[in-house]
Amino acid sequence: MVRFAMRGVRMVTLVLAAYWLLLFIGTHIPRGNMPNLHHSDKLLHFAAYAGLAFLLAWAFPKEAARPNAHVWGALLVAMIYGASDEISQIPVGRTADIMDWIADSLGAASGLFVYLVFRPMWNFLQRRRANMTELSQERIALARSAK
Repeated sequence: MVRFAMRGVRMVTLVLAAYWLLLFIGTHIPRGNMPNLHHSDKLLHFAAYAGLAFLLAWAFPKEAARPNAHVWGALLVAMIYGASDEISQIPVGRTADIMDWIADSLGAASGLFVYLVFRPMWNFLQRRRANMTELSQERIALARSAK
């Protein structure tokens, strides 16, 4: 399987770290510095945590014996982080809102649903790419041996 890595660290881990840092910064901007939203912020919570959970599931190690354990782990981490994120906003002048945490949790569950649909397609495409590369290498080797 083809893996994207930088200095031995999987690219998805780097993307997850950057995403999570930006999420933390975004949720800890003091209320006076926030742009005025003319709609509910619940959609933003939902989308942010859908992305977080998707990346968590992709980055978590997968075990053959328990193929979906990483998905449940990602949901648990996202929900716990969502709760702690709400509480840690209080010192910067924002409020902890149970409805925000519910939006976070529902977003995380939705992100994991997308992951469960998307991951098999990604694996199929990666296997197909690897097979095509292997086939091309075999053809090159045959052409060289024919000369």
